[in-house]
Amino acid sequence: MLSTDKCPVRAWTRRAVRKCWNAMLLAIPALVPGSAVDASAQTVPPKSQRAPEVRLAGETVSLPIVMVGEYPFIEGSVAGVKGKLMLDTGAEQALAINDHRVPVAKGRTIGTGHFGSGETFAVRLVPELMAIRIGALHFARATTVQAQDARQLEGITPDFLGWLGHHAWAGYAMKLDYRASRATFYKGGPGAYLKGERVIAELPFETRKLPNHPLMPGRIGGMAIIAAWDTGQYGSLFTDAAGKAALLRSRHLTVSSDREGAYDLAGLELAGQSLPIISAMEVEAARSPAAVPIGINEPHLLTIGYGLLRQYKTVWDYRGKRIYLLAP
Repeated sequence: MLSTDKCPVRAWTRRAVRKCWNAMLLAIPALVPGSAVDASAQTVPPKSQRAPEVRLAGETVSLPIVMVGEYPFIEGSVAGVKGKLMLDTGAEQALAINDHRVPVAKGRTIGTGHFGSGETFAVRLVPELMAIRIGALHFARATTVQAQDARQLEGITPDFLGWLGHHAWAGYAMKLDYRASRATFYKGGPGAYLKGERVIAELPFETRKLPNHPLMPGRIGGMAIIAAWDTGQYGSLFTDAAGKAALLRSRHLTVSSDREGAYDLAGLELAGQSLPIISAMEVEAARSPAAVPIGINEPHLLTIGYGLLRQYKTVWDYRGKRIYLLAP
């Protein structure tokens, strides 16, 4: 996995959570030849084939979400343990479990991760989990489910069960409405999910190495950027020292009064559409560790999360390669 040396147990600052996400959701687990986790001994199935039973069914599926800070969750239970699952477009597999909260047995180790303390945790594939509830949806069982110790994310919510990810709703468009606390999934196309809505912007996107990460070019003033969309975070700008200094001089970045050490970002354009100010963003003069796994080579990366998403209803149509911004 990617380094987790900045991933402290139970820390949940935006920076710490983002680094934990990068480590646990984007990277391929490290496999040690000749050891118990040697991939040559047993094939590790791709994420699209894990928890294959956890899939939506029906023309339209609506699930209530619970916001904890900037993170959307769906209440549920796994194997009788109640809690919350992160609704995370940054998670590719349909279901991944926090085995610090949900006891699992007979898991096959496929890699390891590291806490900031230096302790390691196993990344495992569990052959079977029973009695899964996601909102009002019930699944009798799920097989080949990834499990890992995610206790550091229990700092967001103590009942953190794990992640609900992209392949759970593959084949559906997702409409996310933070103000109404609801996620609605549509089997149909724009005629279904745009009915009765006022479209503010239609933004085309591409995906590269990972099918669940929408990417689109844009600009912040005179700086060309690549924007990566992900519900599992607030939003951050990764640039270099010169780029940060230039944005400060042009006033596209200003020191935020909302949170110490953060910046308000103005002048963002995507697909020719001018977008509103995103307040209290973190700005790092460094490359994002998520860039390589996603397939990003551009020097300036803006991640789009709650800071912008809360200002609209959004539709994520992976089939049509479009994100729609709708009037709230």
